[in-house]
Amino acid sequence: MKGLRFGSVLAGNNNINNNHRKVRLSNRSSNLPGMTLSCAGAFAGNMQTYNHLYERLCGYDNLFLAFLKAKKRKAKKAYVLEFEKNLANNLYGLQWELLTSTYAPRPHTTFTVRDPKTRKISASHFRDRVVHHAVCNIIESIFEKRFIHDTFANRRGKGTSAALKRFSYFLCKVIGNGNMTFRERERESQIFTSIGLCP
Repeated sequence: MKGLRFGSVLAGNNNINNNHRKVRLSNRSSNLPGMTLSCAGAFAGNMQTYNHLYERLCGYDNLFLAFLKAKKRKAKKAYVLEFEKNLANNLYGLQWELLTSTYAPRPHTTFTVRDPKTRKISASHFRDRVVHHAVCNIIESIFEKRFIHDTFANRRGKGTSAALKRFSYFLCKVIGNGNMTFRERERESQIFTSIGLCP
């Protein structure tokens, strides 16, 4: 997996535009498929570059930390125990595949869950989850400071409950400001007051 292709997986077409904040991933030419991350703010002069990210991604310490995160709350699962039985060799093998650009994700496992409703789940192979966590270990701190306050998906300390709370805050603000007709406001107010979203 070359650095540029790796960048494409992370950022779609190598360009993320999030509320006028641009992030560009590019490949640097070297024997090791290095990756450079350039972050531009709203002003063109506000550019910060992060170098050697791919080298850090492939580091054994990063892969070991990623293994610990992937193992969390799954320590007794057979696939985790199997991976852990030969941990050093598995991590060095994964590191070698990343460094030599031969890493390829394994096929997803698909299964059905019926609690509380029936849904089809596609789960990544455990070694691929280790790579996912390894990537997040490197880029999370870079992207975290660039997100707006109201970005909730896959962020520490935020999630569905926080997003719903923020949504209800804005909804109650709109209802209270008179931007809705009287009937709409009355209906929404009754609904959201009854389920405890608006005071």
